[in-house]
Amino acid sequence: MKDEYDFSGSPRGKFYRPNSRVRLPYHRGSQSWLDDVAVTGRWWQPELWRDPEYLASSPWSEMRLESAFSVLTKLYSESEAKAAFSWVLEKDTLERSRRTNRPLWRLLACPWRPDLSPLLRLGIDAVDADLLGYSHLVRRLRADVPHEFNSARFELRCLAAFRNAGIEVAYEPSTGTGKHPDFRLRLTGDRLIYLDAKHAEEGAWAKEEQNWFWRLSMPQADHLEDSARPISAHVRLTQKFQELQDTEDGRGFLRTNIDRIAAAIAEAKLRLASSGGPFPAVEIVDGLVEIKVLGPPGHTSSGSLMGVPTDSRREVARVVRGAVARSAMQLPPEHPGLVLLDPGMHAPSHLLVEEVTRWMGVEGAGYPNLAGVLVMAEVLIEPEPGVLGRLEQIVPVWRDEAPAWVKAGPWQDLSDALAARDMEALARRTAEGAGDREDGDIPRSATA
Repeated sequence: MKDEYDFSGSPRGKFYRPNSRVRLPYHRGSQSWLDDVAVTGRWWQPELWRDPEYLASSPWSEMRLESAFSVLTKLYSESEAKAAFSWVLEKDTLERSRRTNRPLWRLLACPWRPDLSPLLRLGIDAVDADLLGYSHLVRRLRADVPHEFNSARFELRCLAAFRNAGIEVAYEPSTGTGKHPDFRLRLTGDRLIYLDAKHAEEGAWAKEEQNWFWRLSMPQADHLEDSARPISAHVRLTQKFQELQDTEDGRGFLRTNIDRIAAAIAEAKLRLASSGGPFPAVEIVDGLVEIKVLGPPGHTSSGSLMGVPTDSRREVARVVRGAVARSAMQLPPEHPGLVLLDPGMHAPSHLLVEEVTRWMGVEGAGYPNLAGVLVMAEVLIEPEPGVLGRLEQIVPVWRDEAPAWVKAGPWQDLSDALAARDMEALARRTAEGAGDREDGDIPRSATA
């Protein structure tokens, strides 16, 4: 087989690997593709944004896609990609594992459809924000460190939203006070307000609980290989499991035993499925995990894993006392200031509003120039029956003494701009649903 990969239909669709052999299948994310990107750095090959199916499924125009990926290929050039994908060629197991935990290679390898692609969203925000004109932000987006990248990504999203909302903005303004807020906004009446954007990383406990959940949800190959067919089962973590994860001693037990529990789940599923019934067959492992097998091994699998909730109040308190307090410290004292908070996955907005209000009256009383906190809250909307969409909107939490002109600022416009990409994707899905109904298809919700 020749040494040329020819991706037809693209002017930059050819590159060469001397003395190489093509290994099929060859597509984004396949081993052959990973090998090539690790050597060449050309993560954009094949150019998925020019694929007819990708274009046809995109909520955004061909011109919008071209401009987004034009910036992305400059932001993440061959040298950045080689470093990000270096784990592919790494022989040392521990070093390879460490490098695979970095964020950039997963971003650049993203195979998702346009409306769900974090890579495309980044490119669109980069165009709207004129990213390449901000060298420090570019360097941080190239930082292959989760915390640094996530913070820079949120600031880029905010910068694009300010511009799209028509708000005059300066990024990383000089204050002359030793304070370093992310943005300075010029509002109506030539009034200035400083804003610090804060992406709250998950706490160590929440991350650990998420890892346990995924550990228990993954198939145990060593124990399931005796079954040639998949097993349908519901797995539920019990109240006792939650009680253990809410104390340090209990968490120590889970850390020590999580692999044993995962193996026991796999063994129990196989044993129950092979028992001959009656079904559903139920077993509880160590009082921690309830397993309900629905039938013998079959051709397809179904079922679920139901976890237990993270301690939301603990996570909310950590976010407010950590992220909000650190942002408040960056606001220059002679001007009103705001914190724009992305609270993460485990801090419910109603609890955040309650805790922010409490904090501003107690610990936050030392920052009287902090006029309020703009909390990013997730909402679900259903514009058409059976079409659900996820949006993030701003929920302002104002200090009682906040100036009226601050409260009357363009925060709804900013909220709309932050949600614009999700709204555009949802509009496309709604239009597709309407087209299906016109063609005589029955919406899924109508058959539920």
